[in-house]
Amino acid sequence: MLVAPDGEREAALRYLAGLAERAAAATTSSEVAEVLTEVAAPVHGLLPLAREVVVRAWIAASDFQGAAPTGEPDPIARLGSTATSMSEAARAILHARNHAARHAQRSATTSPPPSRAQPAKSRRR
Repeated sequence: MLVAPDGEREAALRYLAGLAERAAAATTSSEVAEVLTEVAAPVHGLLPLAREVVVRAWIAASDFQGAAPTGEPDPIARLGSTATSMSEAARAILHARNHAARHAQRSATTSPPPSRAQPAKSRRR
């Protein structure tokens, strides 16, 4: 459950829903790249921030956690590999974002330039 002070939880949920709507409504690769940037930007992206939460929880919980029952993987120890997976996911998302942004730039540069033809009246003078 997403918990935020002062009722910010609803705003955070609206923000996430808004990102999903923007992604679904995207009509250009540039719009897709913008959404992916919000998700995976290295410093302020949602995924790197969530990864930071997992890492800090892993560190805190490892101080309180006893050993897992024999034969079971230690769920707290697995948080470390989960954080690594989140980092890898952020890199993959940024790679996709970069690809979408390059596609948007290529599309813009391959469009035919505006016509420089003069109106018929101008050419006759």
